[in-house]
Order: sequence, then structure tokens, then C-alpha cells
Amino acid sequence: MFSLPRFGVLPLVLAAFVSILLAGCGSMVTAPPRVLAQGAAWEEVSSRVGRFTSEGVVAARDGTIYVIDLTPAEVFKQNNPGGTIYRYDPATGVTAKYMEPSGMAFGLHVDRSGDLIIAQGAEPAGGRAIVRRNLASGATTVIANSYQGKRFVAPNDVTSDERGRLYFTDARYWGHELMELPNAVYRIDMDGRVVQISTDVLRPNGIEVSPDSRRLYVAACNVAVLPRNPIGPAADRFGLTTAGVVAYDLDRDGNVSNGRVFYRDPELPCADGMAMDADGNLYVTVHNGRQMPLKGQIVVLDPDGKVLETIAPVEGVRPASIGFGRGSDANSLYMTTLFQWRLYRIKTVRRGHDF
Repeated sequence: MFSLPRFGVLPLVLAAFVSILLAGCGSMVTAPPRVLAQGAAWEEVSSRVGRFTSEGVVAARDGTIYVIDLTPAEVFKQNNPGGTIYRYDPATGVTAKYMEPSGMAFGLHVDRSGDLIIAQGAEPAGGRAIVRRNLASGATTVIANSYQGKRFVAPNDVTSDERGRLYFTDARYWGHELMELPNAVYRIDMDGRVVQISTDVLRPNGIEVSPDSRRLYVAACNVAVLPRNPIGPAADRFGLTTAGVVAYDLDRDGNVSNGRVFYRDPELPCADGMAMDADGNLYVTVHNGRQMPLKGQIVVLDPDGKVLETIAPVEGVRPASIGFGRGSDANSLYMTTLFQWRLYRIKTVRRGHDF
């Protein structure tokens, strides 16, 4: 009979134990990272102030949340306020009217100087402009409202990079005003120069810059009933016919290249609002517009385009825009809703990105 040398069993047992331990650690490392906090659930924090669709949610430096109420003329034919921006205070739970009219605000962003940047849409009361509002003084100035002497179509969403340059999408979702420019993506340089950087996406919507300012993300919304722009583009260059996100490489001068499909949803037609966390993960709302039965979700994508998590909204609502809180509230992801004014939040294990 074969016998082991003295003390030969112990090394083998230890080796087996270490192998098991390392295998377990390996599975922990490769497990998908979480986004939502353990046991997290949506909390409705405001619902009674707005009248139609909540949009454009963003946090200021002091942690207060700014959120839009869309009031399109085809819905509010009488006594239309021209859009409203509300201010929600997470510390007190109070929501109050902040700006009315808002110039039919569609998108909001807080830049590195702490100012509120507003993308104003079309409609009779729409400014069709990118506007800066100082949150301390309330002073409001128009940054840009035209390109090469022609009015913007209807600015929808806006963001910025590490140098403070602004990027915004321009496409018609509401209104019947004359269109002189194609649906496009623009950059506004620090000296105020406006540059049209892309007309690739048929109807661009949300827009975000990665934390390292080396990538620009643009959401594509392809709901069939939305207004067509006779100036173009005639089709989506990437072949997107449903919801999707296009990623561009972004150089130091703010120029884009290497546009490609980053995410595609074969079922839902519209990718809408977006947000970034500090780890460079992209959060995208996708929904089916006005179609019934209502459908929608929030998709979280890592920098390689891998789906980290799919977050279902509260039953009975479609997600419109999303944004993180700040300060002690930086782990909260806020969500606005289509065609019924609601503001929700949910706790995550991530922190929102801001320059």
C-alpha cells in the first residue's frame, strides 16, 4: 500500500483550501457590480405641483433639485404659462415654483460655475435658445439662439465638458414653428462660438459627456408620430430605427469622430434622458412615448456598453429624465415621468458625476 510521508497530508489540505478560497475570490471579482443599494425602492418625493410632464432633473451645488414642467400649447390651449421650472429641497421635502415662464424649458444642466443652463424648446412661448441663469442672483442671459443666422429648431438637452464648453441637442418634439436648420448636435465654445458637430442622428435627445471628457453620448428617439424636420437628416446614419445611444470620441478641442452605436433597444422606440455616474457608467431612460400599454425602463451601461443593470420604474409610469443628487444626496438617482408630473428617487451605491 502506498503511504504518504510524514506531515504530507497537511500541505495537501492547505493547498486545497487555498484553491477553493481563490476560486471564490475570483467569482466575487467577476460578479456584476451593483448599481442600486440593497433593498432600494422608488420614493415619490413630489407630485402635486406640476401639471403635465416632468423633465430635465438636475442638482445644484447646494444639493437642491431643479425640475421642469412641460406645458405644450396643444395640451394647454388657455392660460399657458410658457413652461415652469420647480425647485425641490431634499432637506425639507418642499417643492416650490422657481421660474415661470421658463421659455418652454426642455433640458437643464448645472455647469462648473454653478449656473443653471437651460435648453429652451419651440412652441409659441419657447425661446429656442440655450440660456444661462445665475442661481444666486437670478440674472438670465441668452448664450446662443441661432447658427449661421438661422434660429435653432428646438434645443432639447444640454451638458458640458471639463473645460466648460457646452454641448446640446436640437430637434423638434413639440410645436409647429418654421424649421431652418436640420436636427443636429452643437457645441458652444467658451468665447460663444457655436459649432454644428453632428447631423448623424435622426432625432437626437439626451446628451452627456464622459467624466474624462473623451467621449460624447447622444440619445436617439425614433417615435414615429413625432414631427419630421424637412431640412433633415433624411435618415439616421447609424441605422437606428428604435431607441439607441450613439457614442463619439471627443478630442481636446471638442471635435467628434468615430461615431458608432453604443446601445440599441429593439423593442422600445425612444431613448430620452441620460445621466453619468462618477465611474463613467451611463444611465439611459427608454420608453414607448404615447403608445399603450405604457412601457419604459432605465438602462445602466458601463463604458464598454455592457448592461450593468436594468431598473424598472414605478408601476404605471414611464421614465423621462434622470439625474443624480449632490452632497449628502449624491447617491440618489432622481427620475421624472411622462404625461403625469412626478418626481421620484432611489438609492444607489454610485455617485453622480459633475465637473
